Amino acid sequence: MQKVFEFFEIVADELSVQESRVLTRKDLQLNQENAPLLDELKDELDVETTEEAIREGVDYLAQHFRSKGSSLPFAYDEPTARFEATDVPFLQFIKDTKNIRSLREQAKNFELSVLQRLGERTTGALHRVGFPRDRKKSRDEFNTYLKKLGFNGNVLLGQEKDGGFDILWELPIGAVPHRPIVSVQCKNGEFDIEVAHQSVGNAGISLGQHRGLQAHVHIPCVLFNDYIYSDVLTPKQLNFVPLGLSDLSRPVGPVSLEAI
Repeated sequence: MQKVFEFFEIVADELSVQESRVLTRKDLQLNQENAPLLDELKDELDVETTEEAIREGVDYLAQHFRSKGSSLPFAYDEPTARFEATDVPFLQFIKDTKNIRSLREQAKNFELSVLQRLGERTTGALHRVGFPRDRKKSRDEFNTYLKKLGFNGNVLLGQEKDGGFDILWELPIGAVPHRPIVSVQCKNGEFDIEVAHQSVGNAGISLGQHRGLQAHVHIPCVLFNDYIYSDVLTPKQLNFVPLGLSDLSRPVGPVSLEAI
């Protein structure tokens, strides 16, 4: 469903500037090898008309965001072909992150943007500890900082920059040093499972330096400047949680409670 998410990013671009508007075929095209996006979207969704492609694309996206515990950040009125923003900050985030995708010099800015969006979705405490840091620049300062999260002071050794850590999410359960941590590795590029495996390996070694909990108790995640859906994932078991931009959308509704 690659074209569906390209369609989503074009809508996000437009609505981050003007919150309510009718989008024409010309607006909803992406020149890639001279192929209009809507024609490719029709092929991907196996429909005959532009109107069907837009409707099916919006329906797929709405279901995708519901699976994340959130809602599509815009509404679509099919009779008038009008799109209306319902979450402008998230649409602006999508626009901004798309514009820096795969730019190595923007890796830190991507991490900082992810940090802010995670703050909209989580409870507990978030720590952006990746390199380069504005504070705690030395190895000793870094290790001392991580001690308060339950580490033993030996995460960084030698010339390591961040020990494989980008963002650490300290869950609001347990007590240090027996409080679990979610490690979020940020990759400012498209989903690549080999890149993810390498990141998880480096972070796993550092998680092994936690003095209160074994490494496998913590949760390693790799978040890409991309979208994660079933078609791009392997059927094999993974040793990390793959995340994408839609995992940073604003949650809606109460927690689901079910007793069986």
